[in-house]
Amino acid sequence: MAKIVTMRERVHQPFWDTVIRTSGFGLGNLGDNIPLFTPNGNRGDATTNLVNGATLPSDQSHVVLALRVFSWFRNSQLRVSGAVPPEVALNGDYGNLSPWLTGGAAVGTSAPGQIQDVYRLHYQTEEQLHWTFGTGEKPSISNMPTWYFPAGGGISGDMGGATDLIHWQNSGYDGHAGILRLARAILLPPRQNIQCKATIYALPDNGQSTIAGLTQASRNMLSLKDNLNAYDGINKVITFTFDGLFSRDVQ
Repeated sequence: MAKIVTMRERVHQPFWDTVIRTSGFGLGNLGDNIPLFTPNGNRGDATTNLVNGATLPSDQSHVVLALRVFSWFRNSQLRVSGAVPPEVALNGDYGNLSPWLTGGAAVGTSAPGQIQDVYRLHYQTEEQLHWTFGTGEKPSISNMPTWYFPAGGGISGDMGGATDLIHWQNSGYDGHAGILRLARAILLPPRQNIQCKATIYALPDNGQSTIAGLTQASRNMLSLKDNLNAYDGINKVITFTFDGLFSRDVQ
């Protein structure tokens, strides 16, 4: 469809990319430095809504007014078959512990994740995962931790103490009030690269790793990177969103 050359429309359109999206059934390969909005890697609708990667399409532009980080973790539940009476069958996400048994892919490095492991992922993400964002070669906001970028959305509620389920998220509130509104807009002109980098800084072990047993095989329990990469059956998602006004062609 042809475009009207002299006209553009401005719409509210966020763009997002993914640090990690995994079921936790497999070893990950994240490093401590993670570039986002790049043309490389496996890009699709499940991991981004900007498939171009580093630039906006078709000479379009964006006025960035807010930045958001979504973090979400959930431990998978073991299925109970009910084969041995009087055991009651229970639905679950997986039904085989073989990855964590002798000879399994995860043996020695992890165990099936529990609510305590989910909580660890949340608090390590808030403190250890830092963000730098800008356009071209000039970052507009540098080296700020995840807690500074609430997502402003998602489910919220109260379990009432009647369950061992755990629900945490980096949302601030269950609505769009809890977001980082930028004191000054970040302009993303046509053909300008998006600069977005996530960096993980593990907690120091103060030389006590061996004495205190702070590692599980090669997995450093004080490192968000190692815990995100673990084969532990925990569903893990972290995304970054820049939000604002998108200027696009009129067709």
